[in-house]
Amino acid sequence: MPKNRYLFLLIQCLAGASAVAAFAPLSQFWLLPISLWILFTGWQKAGSARQALWPGLAWGLGYFVANAGWIYISLHTHGKMPAPAAAGAVLLFATYLALFPMLAGWLTWKIPCRDSWRFTLIAPTMFILCEWLRGWLFTGFPWASVGSAQIDWLGGLYPIIGSYGAGWLMALCVGVFLLDKKLALGLAIALFSSSQLLQKINWTYPIGEPLKVSVLQGNIGQSMKWNADFYFDSLKSYLTLSQAAQGQLILLPETAIPSFFNEIPPDYLAELRQIAQQKSATLLMGVATRGPKPDQYQNSVVNLANPAQEQYAKSHLVPFGEYIPLPWLFGWAYQMLEMPMSGFQRAPLAQAPLTMNGGLIAANICYEDVFGDEIRINAANATLLANFTNMAWFDGSWAAEQHAQMARARALENGRYLIRATNTGKTAIIDAKGRIVSSLPEQTQAVLEGEVRHMQGHTPYQWAGDKPVIGLLLALLVLAFFRSRQN
Repeated sequence: MPKNRYLFLLIQCLAGASAVAAFAPLSQFWLLPISLWILFTGWQKAGSARQALWPGLAWGLGYFVANAGWIYISLHTHGKMPAPAAAGAVLLFATYLALFPMLAGWLTWKIPCRDSWRFTLIAPTMFILCEWLRGWLFTGFPWASVGSAQIDWLGGLYPIIGSYGAGWLMALCVGVFLLDKKLALGLAIALFSSSQLLQKINWTYPIGEPLKVSVLQGNIGQSMKWNADFYFDSLKSYLTLSQAAQGQLILLPETAIPSFFNEIPPDYLAELRQIAQQKSATLLMGVATRGPKPDQYQNSVVNLANPAQEQYAKSHLVPFGEYIPLPWLFGWAYQMLEMPMSGFQRAPLAQAPLTMNGGLIAANICYEDVFGDEIRINAANATLLANFTNMAWFDGSWAAEQHAQMARARALENGRYLIRATNTGKTAIIDAKGRIVSSLPEQTQAVLEGEVRHMQGHTPYQWAGDKPVIGLLLALLVLAFFRSRQN
C-alpha cells in the first residue's frame, strides 16, 4: 500500500466515479478501461490480499454511487423518505455493491500464481466473476456491468459471448496493459477488428413484412400517477394517444393505467378495443392484475384482445420497490416509504409469448431486461422483444439512458428487435444489431411511430447464455492454480 494511503484511496474512489461517463448518455466507453487500469494498479500496489480489499472498496463506492445514485430520487422525492435517510440508504446500497470488486481484489491475491499471471489474467477474471456474482446473488443487481458500456466497439461479440464475455475481454486488455503496453494495444485492435467482422454475420433473419408499431409515452409524472385525483386524466391521455396511433402493434407502458385491470371502467376498455379493431391492431397494455387470491397481484402486460389468456406477468421483481424481502428484517424501511403497489407476486421465469398476426412477442417489464441470461429464455421462442417500463421514479437522472443502453445489449445478444415502451422515457425502437433506430425525447407526451421486423433463428448466446463464458473463466483459475503448484 502506498505511503499516502488516503490519497491513494481517494484516487480509487474518483476513478470508480469517473466510469459513469462510459455509460449512456455520455457513452465515453474508453473511460472504463482507464478506470479499471487504476483499480488493477491499486491491487498491484497493495502487495497482499488484505491490503487489496481497500482499493476495491474505494473504487466500488465511487462507481456505484455514481452509477446507481438515482435511487435517491425514488426514495426521497417520490418515496418521501427523509433526505438524510435516503442519502444513507444510497451509501449503504453502494457499500454492499462495492463488496464485489472488494472481493475480486482479495481473491486476485489469494490465487497462488506468478505476478505476470496475477494481473494480466487473474485480476480481469476475478473482476468479471464477481460482477457475475453480483448479477444473481440475493436476486441480483447487474446494473452497470462493465460489458454494457462496450457495445459500440465490441458489439459483434455480444451474440456469441454476451455482455460478461465482452466485459472480460475489455478487462483482459487492461490487465495485459500492465505487463506489455504494445501487446495490449495489439489485442485491443484485434478485438475491435474481430467485432467489426462478426457484425456482418446475420445470426437471425427477418420473416414477413415490416411491422408498423406505435409506442405510447404518456409522460404521467410519478407524483400524479397513483393520485386518485388524476386517475381519469391518465385514462384520457392514453385514450387520446391510442386514437392517434397508426401502427399494427400499439404498446402502452408499465402500469399505464394506475389501477388493477379488473377495476378499469368497462366502457373505457371497450373503447380501447374498438380503436384497436378499427386499426386492425394488437394492443398490449402494462397494468397490474389480480392473482388467484384476493391479496395477490402481479405486474403484468395484457393483450387487450384476449386479456384472460394473453398476458405476461413479471418474474424478476425489484426489491423494496415491488416487494419487501425479509419483512421481519426490513419492515422498518417499508414503513418509511410511500410507495404504492409494493407487494407484487413473482411469476415463473419461462412464459409463453404474446401472439399477434405474424409473430410472437416476448414481453419483459422494468429492469428485467438487464438480466441477459434470463431474457434469452423467452426470447428463444419469440420473434420480437418488448420492454414495458416506468422510469418516472428516476426522472432527472441518467437511469433511463443507462437502461436503454442495456436494452441494446439484449437486442444484440438475441438477434431480435426490441421495443421500449416507457412512461416518461426512454421510449425507443432498437434493431436486431443493437442500434437505436428511433426514439422519443424524455418527459414528453407523444407516440413513437416506427417499423420493426419479426426475426427468426438463434444466436449462440441465446442457446447457451452465460454458462460457456463463466465456465471458461473458472477453468482459467483452475489452470492458473495447478500451473503454480507445478512450478
